[in-house]
Amino acid sequence: METILTYTIIAISIIVVASIWILKYRSKNMELQHTKSDNVHIIDGLNAKIADLETNIKTESERCTIANKENTSSIRYAQRIQRAAFPQKEIGRVFDDYFIFTKSIDIVTGDFFKAVKVKNYKIFVLADCAGHGIPGAFLTMLGLSALKESLTKHFNDNDINLAQILDEMRQFVKTSLKSNNSNSNIYDGMNLTLCAFDSNGEIRFAGANQNVYLYSNGALQAFNGDKMPIGWSFKNENPFTQTIIQAPKGSMLYLTTDSLQSQFGGPNNVKFSTKRLTAMFKDIAPLPIQDQKKNVSSIVNNWVEGYTQVDDLTVAGVRI
Repeated sequence: METILTYTIIAISIIVVASIWILKYRSKNMELQHTKSDNVHIIDGLNAKIADLETNIKTESERCTIANKENTSSIRYAQRIQRAAFPQKEIGRVFDDYFIFTKSIDIVTGDFFKAVKVKNYKIFVLADCAGHGIPGAFLTMLGLSALKESLTKHFNDNDINLAQILDEMRQFVKTSLKSNNSNSNIYDGMNLTLCAFDSNGEIRFAGANQNVYLYSNGALQAFNGDKMPIGWSFKNENPFTQTIIQAPKGSMLYLTTDSLQSQFGGPNNVKFSTKRLTAMFKDIAPLPIQDQKKNVSSIVNNWVEGYTQVDDLTVAGVRI
């Protein structure tokens, strides 16, 4: 009898425990079903938000594409204006044997060049304005205006003074960038090379933070400009100076912005440097002009390839 009672108690205990587990399982299952249902609603809500975001992103992307297209179109038109202001072909009307190599970062450039005849002189100008892209492009137009203003004053000079022209250009640019608030003057401007060639093989040179290089009789000589910009400067300003260069027939005069020397590149990611620049000029000087340009283009493009270009790059050469 006791055995039956014992088994009965065990059976009842098993049934009770099993019932409790079944109830817990059902409760847990119902809780999971509710959670699943809630998660489905949450996921559906998130998917709806994602769909809305995708629509908004697509709409904004289309707007950005249109805006970028309009901006690019405007900048390309500005490029046309720049090219009209200083076309390369005009140099060919002044100089017989020359080359210009220019590599811009953006559609418009902060470098400009100009060639004009003034009385008995052939004038060549190469300038590097502060910045590049649109800010640099604005300054190129200001620089061209300053140049035209000064050259017009000296159009009939038999003994042209390039230092005086740079002084006048500096004043023009400073006045143009002057603010009514003396603390708000724009301390931007340009570095510039100004050369005047006469028929006797004499070159007059004045430079604002730029140098020129003369290759003659197998040797290369550098002529330094003044360490001052065309524009406002934090340093005390002195009058610009003019240098007279004697250049035998067949000599090469090279003009360049200083951006190339500062450009990182090459196999060791170092600056191009003045040493490489002068070595390049010595190597190319004996070659025909078009071959010189090809070599400069190849050297510069290979140097920059794979690296970030830091500024507009321009190199020019004139055969005397």
